[in-house]
Amino acid sequence: MSDPFAMALDALFMAPGSAAAVYQPADGVPVKIRVVRSAPDRETGFGQGRIINNAGTLFELRRSEVVNPQSGDFVVIDAEIVDGQVSGGEPFMLFGDPVLDLERVGWTCGANPV
Repeated sequence: MSDPFAMALDALFMAPGSAAAVYQPADGVPVKIRVVRSAPDRETGFGQGRIINNAGTLFELRRSEVVNPQSGDFVVIDAEIVDGQVSGGEPFMLFGDPVLDLERVGWTCGANPV
């Protein structure tokens, strides 16, 4: 019997807001993955008012696909691996410390476009 939790996680990574990507470690071999991409707004108080600004790009990565993401690694949306090299796509460099979710099955990583 199939694991319903694995099926739900697979569905999440195939839903709107997800994308095919290539994960390129700074010192390793690229691998095809799927990511959930978001760009949440952040509210900042300013005197009596508030300012809404974009907090940057966040990627959700499955721990089963990316065991130990690091600052300086890359996620390239809609890329291909050709002769062991990443080709095409929209590159992002990870920054900061990736954070595991409560169930420890996925990473949340901050990223900047390159």
